[in-house]
Amino acid sequence: MIASGPHAVYLQDAGGVLAVLGRYAAAVPCGLRTQVEQLPPTDAAVIGGGHCLLGNLDVVVRRVVDTRVPSLGPIAANAWPCDTDLEAATCELPADALQRLGEGDAGAVGDLLGRGSGLTPTGDDVLAGWLVTAGATGLDHAGVASAVAVHAPSRTTAISAALLHAAVRGEAIPQLRILLLALRSGTAVPQALRRLLAVGHTSGAGLALGVRLALHQAPPRRHP
Repeated sequence: MIASGPHAVYLQDAGGVLAVLGRYAAAVPCGLRTQVEQLPPTDAAVIGGGHCLLGNLDVVVRRVVDTRVPSLGPIAANAWPCDTDLEAATCELPADALQRLGEGDAGAVGDLLGRGSGLTPTGDDVLAGWLVTAGATGLDHAGVASAVAVHAPSRTTAISAALLHAAVRGEAIPQLRILLLALRSGTAVPQALRRLLAVGHTSGAGLALGVRLALHQAPPRRHP
């Protein structure tokens, strides 16, 4: 067990990271989603045979949900709401690294991995948002994806590394998927963006910034 709380418990074994999620937790791609209001406190879990036994809670896998974002084709940069405040993410990260990521420079990965606050550091969230968006819109993201795959295991938390590997595969939380679909269709973008920004303390803002950079928007300037 590598992290636990009333809404999410993260486990790690030889197969990787698995999250058991309460109904109010962000639906991460590596998660078992439940409708439990609060998960039971425990320091041990048993995984196997389609079950995860967490204290007195037996979570049974009923169905597998495809969390990949479909191929969307190009999205116009002007589809992004120009007045969006992403200061919660940009204030924790070096502006030059964000600029280089926006240009698809794999060298930016080392300056962003593990950087910032949160269970998933803000820099990792930005990379994840960029990877998912780049993959869905057909941008060349092989260099960034390769750098993340090589360096994430040693440069950030196990949870964040697992979510980054999911992003390399094009997998995302529902709020990010919905935003990208909204940007592609040009409908309900502000509502979708608000839902994404509400995820976590800065995770939603980090993911949103990654989307913006992948759409070739210049990163917002930080206040002096």
